[in-house]
Amino acid sequence: MSALAPKPKGPSLAEVAAQQNQARLIAKQQARADQMEQSKVRKIAAQQNARRTGGLRMLLADREDAQLGLSDTLGIG
Repeated sequence: MSALAPKPKGPSLAEVAAQQNQARLIAKQQARADQMEQSKVRKIAAQQNARRTGGLRMLLADREDAQLGLSDTLGIG
């Protein structure tokens, strides 16, 4: 008769702790990547909105003389 082979033991506590630490690091990296992606999306949306509204140039474009009503001086006078 052959002797039964010993059953393999599970991972050690150090291995389990290392796996948990690695999982936490991966979760943090994923969260950072998600934040960066959201930031890029917001930036692109802001640029598109600025292009769509046109800014000051569009406000002055409806006038026949765009400079009419604007003063050359700053402050009082």
